[in-house]
Amino acid sequence: MLTTAITIKQPEDFSFDACLQFLDRGFDECLYRVNVDDVKRLIRLQSGLAFIEVSSKDKQLVVEIEKGEISQNDKEEVRDYVIDWFDLNRDLKPFYQLLNTHKQTQSFTQDYFGLRLMGIVDLYEALCWCVIGQQINLTFAHKIKTRLVHKYGDKINKDGVDYYCFPTPETLQNIQRQELVDMQFSKQKINYVINISQAFCQRELDKKELLSINKDQQMQKLTAIKGIGPWTANYVCMKSLRDMTCIAYGDTGLSSSLHTHFATEKKPDKSTIDKIFLPFAGWESYLNFYLWRSLS
Repeated sequence: MLTTAITIKQPEDFSFDACLQFLDRGFDECLYRVNVDDVKRLIRLQSGLAFIEVSSKDKQLVVEIEKGEISQNDKEEVRDYVIDWFDLNRDLKPFYQLLNTHKQTQSFTQDYFGLRLMGIVDLYEALCWCVIGQQINLTFAHKIKTRLVHKYGDKINKDGVDYYCFPTPETLQNIQRQELVDMQFSKQKINYVINISQAFCQRELDKKELLSINKDQQMQKLTAIKGIGPWTANYVCMKSLRDMTCIAYGDTGLSSSLHTHFATEKKPDKSTIDKIFLPFAGWESYLNFYLWRSLS
């Protein structure tokens, strides 16, 4: 295996520690490993699997790459992956200025300074994760995801630790249903995972194509697949397609946070939510994300 390193300049309004704290929230995450000052994971490049370790030094992210062969294209792909994952190309100053103008959100600027809207770069993974998490708590959702990843995901062993990639749609489109039943997937979730997998294999869904069309077209394309509803489509637009205008209507966590910070009803209606988010136009996804973060 070969090893090399690349560096990525950190924005001024960026905190690697805040991002690590978000990634390490006590759930049994199976796709990366957070340590005191770095995060490690296995990712899938066009040329194959690569193991990466991301740390921070002298206002730069240092990304160590380990792979059988490492080309310049591999380095650029890893760079793009990390920039996307940590949302590094976004200037948060305008968002923080908006937070500071509202008493309900002023504390966010200090409490979560430098926290980026951590993404799920793999659109397929993001969609499957939404399906897995439907109508169950996060702890149980992570357990089910771990079972799926450990059985069907690619893996390598590094220093005695197994690191996994999320399974490919080619792997899961023809999965034996009973195996998912044994993992405690419901019949409905099994159908949805297979539907989404087939949509990717048949090129009905493609991240590059979705990024080339507008939000309404994205939502229409996503929700045309059985198993992808408006909430899931909004979530992946936020976390994978990086649309900054998403609001997770009907989300229990968002409702709870709005009730706490804005004294809304425990389940605020859409018009109430829209009124709160209106001053943050263009930053709805980040406000949604910070409101979620305030729950933990």
